[in-house]
Amino acid sequence: MAIKIVRLPTDQFRARGYKTTPNPFFLLKTKRNLGESIRIGIVVGKSVHATAVKRNFWKRQARAALALHASGGSDILIIIQPSVNRLTRKQFKTEVVKTLAKTK
Repeated sequence: MAIKIVRLPTDQFRARGYKTTPNPFFLLKTKRNLGESIRIGIVVGKSVHATAVKRNFWKRQARAALALHASGGSDILIIIQPSVNRLTRKQFKTEVVKTLAKTK
């Protein structure tokens, strides 16, 4: 059975108990949840890019990378930094996978 991916509730964005793994391009925060689904929250501020098109692009890339490699029953919050604009899609995906592997 496929693992269901759900949006992380906004009240969990400021919750405590996350293990933070820093990266020059983003912060990855993870913690276990009681369900079997993966809850993903993505924050891309205006400092990353002025247009919503580019911010949504980075959100889609982060969601796709996390969905493939995240384990079930976890909450994941990723906060993307402005330095991410120096990366290509492939480089971003490898950075996410490498950082996610460090958290396990």
